[in-house]
Amino acid sequence: MAQNLDTAPRTRPAPDVVEPRPAAERPTAPTWWRRPWVLPLGVVVFAFLSFVWPPYLGLDPKASLIPIRPEAPQHYPMLIAHIATGTISLVTVVLQLWPWLRRRHPAAHRLIGRTYVFAGVLPSAVLAFLITPLSMGPSVGTTLGGLLWLFTTGMGFARAVQGRVLAHRMWMLYSFAFAINIVWGRVFVVLLMSLGVQNQAIWSQVAGTAPWLGWVINLFLVQWWLNRTADRPLKEIV
Repeated sequence: MAQNLDTAPRTRPAPDVVEPRPAAERPTAPTWWRRPWVLPLGVVVFAFLSFVWPPYLGLDPKASLIPIRPEAPQHYPMLIAHIATGTISLVTVVLQLWPWLRRRHPAAHRLIGRTYVFAGVLPSAVLAFLITPLSMGPSVGTTLGGLLWLFTTGMGFARAVQGRVLAHRMWMLYSFAFAINIVWGRVFVVLLMSLGVQNQAIWSQVAGTAPWLGWVINLFLVQWWLNRTADRPLKEIV
């Protein structure tokens, strides 16, 4: 009889219910204000374009910031086309580096990327090659920078088509380094003017160094950024 005292069915305790993680605790992509370089970059590009464009709005070759060869009637129209396509490349490359746009609007990111390649970089670089023989300044640094700009952009576009996101990111950041090379030249000019430098030898040295120094500095900065973000998850990097 004692054996029948414990005949009630035994049940296992209910397993713990795993509550879903609250939305506030889920990992999210960094907010826009954690990319402090985006706004200053846009301001720098806007300031540069505001400095470059006014002399050319009247389509007067005499107002050109770059000396125009009177014996080459194609010089000024090609220069205007180069500035226009260069403007497209500068504006679109800033938009391409905007993380919010890339994450929230990938279709727009791809469209702007194609615009950067085919309406900005390609025609701007080709026109630069055509203008260089007509210019009176140093040409080796400008030509080499243009070739590397085309190469890095082409590699970045090819990697995007292949779906290799990290490689695409790397090559397009290199392309960005060459795209904003021209900005450094204006920075040096403004710096010398603000210091009141009148020595012609110094101005000549700056004119010869700027085409090289600009993209070399940019490449160092880009490589530093790539090394700094190499171990981060893809969604946390640019």
